[in-house]
Amino acid sequence: MSGMEEADKRRRPGGRAAEVVAAVHAATVALLQEQGYERLEIPAIAERAGVNKTSIYRRWPGKAELVMDVALARMRLEVPLPDTGSLHGDLSALLRTIAAALATPFVSGLLRALISRGDEPEALAVRQRFWGERYEVSGELLRRAVARGDLPPDTDTRLLLEMAVAPLFFRSLISGLAVGDAEIAELAARAIAAFRAK
Repeated sequence: MSGMEEADKRRRPGGRAAEVVAAVHAATVALLQEQGYERLEIPAIAERAGVNKTSIYRRWPGKAELVMDVALARMRLEVPLPDTGSLHGDLSALLRTIAAALATPFVSGLLRALISRGDEPEALAVRQRFWGERYEVSGELLRRAVARGDLPPDTDTRLLLEMAVAPLFFRSLISGLAVGDAEIAELAARAIAAFRAK
């Protein structure tokens, strides 16, 4: 490998593929914010990203899969798994980051678009895969609590998370009301208490 090739490789961590993914993700987010999910088209994303549309189709079969990939990448960054040392602290911190993400136009707009499409197979598959990954990641928070003895061994971690998180989505997508830190702490406490009392 020549000195120029080595220098180029250092400038491009992950190489050309990573650059394409980053450019396509950025273009997708921008276009979603500008025109919404329904009007989003792969050729427009390719043009905005400065790549050939075949480069997109090689990685994502369609816009639903691409948007889901973008959403999961954003959630990994914006909703990290907290580790405060206590179950209530961890769950409260997780709920705060979810509430903050739901307050962004990108996340709230995307969720509204997918929900509005009801049981269409494409939208349903995207929602199921998105929530499957998010529950698996967030479930680690509760599995740690079970290992510490903070929750019973038979705790249904997905159900506990759904109980804690559902009010945030109702407020964000239905009622439009904000959720403060005190309410989030109360939601976390009530969800934990429901499973400890089993």
